[in-house]
Amino acid sequence: MLEGERSYQRGQENLVPSNNASSIPESQVIPKAQEKPWYIQHFTKLLIGFGLGGGAIALILPWMLWLFCGMSSGSSDQLRLHLLYVTGGIIAVLTLLQTNWKNQGDRLKIDADIKKNEQDSEKNERDHIRQVHAERRSRYTKAVEQLANEKASVRLGGIYTLVGLVDEWLADDIIDPEERQKEGQVIINNLCSYIRSPFPLALKAEMFGGDSEPANYEGDFTKDQAAFREEQDVRRTIFVEMSKRSSDVILDDDGKLIDTSLGTWSDFEFDFSRAPIFYPLKNLTIEQGNFASTRFYGKADFWGAKFIRNADFGGARFTGTVLFGVAEFAGTVLFRVAEFAGTIYFGGAKFTGNADFGGAKFIGDAHFLGAEFTGNAHFLGAKFTGDTDFHGTKFTGDTDFGGAKFTGNADFWVAEFTGTADFRKAEFTSKTSFKSAYFKKYAPPFAGVSGAARFSAQVNQEDYIFSLSRGSKPINCGTATLDGKSFEIPIRAVLFDPTSWDEDKQDYTRISEPAK
Repeated sequence: MLEGERSYQRGQENLVPSNNASSIPESQVIPKAQEKPWYIQHFTKLLIGFGLGGGAIALILPWMLWLFCGMSSGSSDQLRLHLLYVTGGIIAVLTLLQTNWKNQGDRLKIDADIKKNEQDSEKNERDHIRQVHAERRSRYTKAVEQLANEKASVRLGGIYTLVGLVDEWLADDIIDPEERQKEGQVIINNLCSYIRSPFPLALKAEMFGGDSEPANYEGDFTKDQAAFREEQDVRRTIFVEMSKRSSDVILDDDGKLIDTSLGTWSDFEFDFSRAPIFYPLKNLTIEQGNFASTRFYGKADFWGAKFIRNADFGGARFTGTVLFGVAEFAGTVLFRVAEFAGTIYFGGAKFTGNADFGGAKFIGDAHFLGAEFTGNAHFLGAKFTGDTDFHGTKFTGDTDFGGAKFTGNADFWVAEFTGTADFRKAEFTSKTSFKSAYFKKYAPPFAGVSGAARFSAQVNQEDYIFSLSRGSKPINCGTATLDGKSFEIPIRAVLFDPTSWDEDKQDYTRISEPAK
């Protein structure tokens, strides 16, 4: 088992879903049947009593009234008949009361049977839910164990199982949405934890790019390369499955967000911070790209990727070539103090939200050819060591290059700036071109209270080009002289000698007067 996998397995001990998802309250106990009323308890006695008593009265009373009171025989017969009617009525009422009580009893019994059947059904349903959830958690535990297996096929199986379990929890309408989200997030955390787990062979990513073994390679190159490529596939699979369930965005021709179609996993949190990334992520949709302090080994390929929400690459380190060509950033994107060791390419990329490259280090060449920044773009204090290409780049929001250092050539040819563009305290050491650039609303400041832009006196005068596109707000230039060489540079900007750096003062000692 690889060391990175053992480290991942140790990190999973506390990531187990809760057992309370299927807890359903028990139903109430069936109430007792009502007690018999007194007339039901003595129904037979009452029936016989009223029958005999009524009959006796009907026979004796009319006779006595005829015998002692002189009632006519016709009247006594009528009285006897009415007494029999009354007796019959009383008996009928008793019978109706008994029938009604019996019907009520039958109704209560039927209701009790229905209640019992419902309780039995609910109990069976609860038992089934418990069984399903228990089986789900058993599969979860087994899948987590599979992620630490030596065989890539087994690890892939574990990933697909975990992905399927997330979908099952989200589709489980028995539990409330909050509980579904909680159960799914636990599994997402496991997948992200696997992405963040160390993989020592990632340090040799550049060596495994080709098929020939490098000279003086330590170890079994063929075996290591196979393990490296297998792990690339395994980890990329996680991003592929996340991409399938992520949101989709629709942008207009100007790069502005029109609509967002939510995916099934849109509400989850994804944390890839400090992860070792050594595999391509091109043409994928990334819901939430938290890549803070991540290390990218070899070529970092995000070509055509879509970032739905905020993307954080703050403090990330890119050791090789970086490809963000035609990528789409729908939210805020942070590359603060990120470090790019190789060539980077953001050609055709669309930044809908704000983009912050403050303090970033571009050691290789940086290409932003045709990129579109709809929100604000910040390059405050960024360092461009190689050549920098903003050819045809569109800046719709405010743009800040304050304090940026361009050691290599800086090309802003036909770049478009709609909002403010700030170059105060920027430092240009090599060729710099704003040829046919267009500043729509505001003339760009190169000097101010915070300081003045600096242009190297070690290049030729023709290496600085400030001839803008027709209709653009101007870059007003003046003349500055250093060491007998005069240059046309923006007014109030200064010339400097790049070889005059003083380590104690942390500044250049040979600087001209501001251009006038």
